[in-house]
Amino acid sequence: MKKYIRYIILFISFLLGIYFLNKWSNKEYEIEQNMLHNNFVLKGKVDSFKISNNHCFAILYISKFKSNSKEFNPKKEKKYFPYAIENNRAEVYDRICESQISIGDSIFINSNNKTVYYKTKKDGNFEGDLEMAGGDISFIKEHSKLFKENFK
Repeated sequence: MKKYIRYIILFISFLLGIYFLNKWSNKEYEIEQNMLHNNFVLKGKVDSFKISNNHCFAILYISKFKSNSKEFNPKKEKKYFPYAIENNRAEVYDRICESQISIGDSIFINSNNKTVYYKTKKDGNFEGDLEMAGGDISFIKEHSKLFKENFK
C-alpha cells in the first residue's frame, strides 16, 4: 500500500510541475508578444542570407529598405527582437528555409500584426509569424553584421 501512495504522490508532483511550467511559459510568451507590439515596420529586398542547420532558421541581410526606424537594436531585456537596423543596413532573423528564399525577394514586417510577409520568386507570396529570436542566438552571434556588442 505504501508503494502505491508513493507513486500517487510522484504522479501528482509531476502534474503540478507540468501545470506550473505551462503557466510560466504562457506568461513569458505573452510578455514577448507585448514587446513585439512596437509599431515597427520594414519593407525591403533581400540582398543575401545565411541559413542555419537549425530548423530552417535564417538571417536575411537587407540594404535597400524603408522603415519607420532609422536604428533598431534587437537586444532588450535579455531578449532578441527578430530584426535589427544600423547604418542603413537591416537584418531579419526568421524561420525560413533555403528553398523558400532567394536574393531579390521582397519582405515586409509589421510588428503590430506580428507577421512577416514574403514575395518570392520560388513560392509566390506567403506570410509567417513574427517571433522573438529564441533558440538560435548562437547562430546570430556568429553571423550577424549589426550590433556586434550584443552578442559577445
